[in-house]
Amino acid sequence: MPGTFEDFGLRFLYPDNWTVAAREEDARCEGVTLDLPAGGFFSVTRYFDQSEPEALLSEIAGAMKIEYPEIETDAIAVSDDDDFFIESRFYYLDLLVISRATAIESGDDIIVVQTQAESREFDSGEKVFEAIIRSLRESIEDAE
Repeated sequence: MPGTFEDFGLRFLYPDNWTVAAREEDARCEGVTLDLPAGGFFSVTRYFDQSEPEALLSEIAGAMKIEYPEIETDAIAVSDDDDFFIESRFYYLDLLVISRATAIESGDDIIVVQTQAESREFDSGEKVFEAIIRSLRESIEDAE
């Protein structure tokens, strides 16, 4: 039976073997992070009163570049769903890590979904990530 996350105006289903991790409060945003059992995470953050998804994703990419100077990041692009995304790859402890951030516009807010895991874990979980994002997108559309 899948778990259900429902808070700060968002709702989505996720695998029940994922762990909800605590996040610090921030006046600029609200969010949740789910830890994957084999390592990695799935994060959803609602940024209030934001209208520039490209700028927000650039900020995220810049922060990751500071943390991982050798990171390779694909330019910000628009997906088939009109969402903005970036994908990054970097090595950590001799493992290739893939990180993907997607920005979804929702009224005056932007919802950023970030998935990150070791490359084999990322590849095996990619369909699950897509299903969760689809579930999230449906809840956003239902709310509008």
